[in-house]
Amino acid sequence: MERQLPLEGIRVVDLTIWIQGPLAASILGGLGAEVIKIEKPGQGDFSRGSRSMMGQSLITPDGRNLLWELPNRNKKGIAVNVYHPKGREVLYRLVETADVMVTNLHPRTLVEMGADKETILKHNPNIIYARSTGFGPRGPHCEDPCQDTVGMARSGFMFVSSGPDGDPIYPPGGITDVLSATMLAFGVMTSLLAKERTGKTAGVYASQLGTMMWQAMYPVSVYANLGEEFPPYDRTNVVQPLMNIYKCADGLWFASGIFVSDRFWHEFCVAMGLEHLEHDPRFTTEAIRAEHHKELIPILDETFASQPRAEWERRFRELGLWCSIVNRYRDLPGDPQVQANDYLVTLDNGVRSAALPFELDGMKPRRQGAPEHSQDTDDVLQEICGYTWDEVVEMKAEEVVW
Repeated sequence: MERQLPLEGIRVVDLTIWIQGPLAASILGGLGAEVIKIEKPGQGDFSRGSRSMMGQSLITPDGRNLLWELPNRNKKGIAVNVYHPKGREVLYRLVETADVMVTNLHPRTLVEMGADKETILKHNPNIIYARSTGFGPRGPHCEDPCQDTVGMARSGFMFVSSGPDGDPIYPPGGITDVLSATMLAFGVMTSLLAKERTGKTAGVYASQLGTMMWQAMYPVSVYANLGEEFPPYDRTNVVQPLMNIYKCADGLWFASGIFVSDRFWHEFCVAMGLEHLEHDPRFTTEAIRAEHHKELIPILDETFASQPRAEWERRFRELGLWCSIVNRYRDLPGDPQVQANDYLVTLDNGVRSAALPFELDGMKPRRQGAPEHSQDTDDVLQEICGYTWDEVVEMKAEEVVW
């Protein structure tokens, strides 16, 4: 029997755009919160009209837009002109009933809307005001506009992921947006728990800069403490050859992740059929192997290239060695480990997506598709905000709501 989701009974006002803020609210909705997404009348969130990312189409065969669908699942959708006095009143009625408000809008825009923290807290002193930013809530660039590219650039991560030439690389896929949204949702859940235990409300802030520095904790801390930087990754020049990726006979890649290499050097040599190397004076210890890594890697390259990947996986697993096949994204839907853990889910509108990266015993997160533009306006205005049908009709005639 399924248990109640942990955030059922929690109401969230979602005043966000694009990916970072909307996805944070979506995560809360997946855990049971009632999330009410506010969009502009007519055009809605501008992500609805963005059809590609870095040249890659985001439109599914049945015409759904993944840029809209993925960050906005598990929500109700309403269209309100919050610049209009009556639209602003709708916002405040929602705020008065809500536990959380999530936004990623520019501070100046929030003031113009009357949705800045100070104003919102006047209408509900107990609400958790959660705001995602690019570079943090303070400092000389706290109000700079930001999205995935520039957030990642500021954090140093483009050099962490750089190749042998040392030039910065921007890995595609909205990584910074997704991770910072996840941290904002984590902060909201922490604030909800603190409120339950202490009765005190705490605002929540998460930034792309802070998130990506946290994600790159070791490179950041190594420089902060030692004044040194991790070298760019070059698989032909890895000082720990037992922690590297190798191309197999069938053209597929295999990852060896043996980080305590002295403990498993014997087993590694057996798995590779290289028993004669075990006592080779160039390779007897991890420190010595590091000195001679440019001699060992070509040997391993040649050996791995002699057998298909499945054979290496079998040998490594039989001996209990850390290893994995190197997947492409196209391999994940058919990966038995992905399938067994339900890491790729199908929403109720047919959109397939990565699942939440954690699970709770006896609880199945929501898998509700993103709302159509203004699909819940009438119900929300009457059932939550307390408007009569005549008042709703009047506001529609004035184009305050759609």
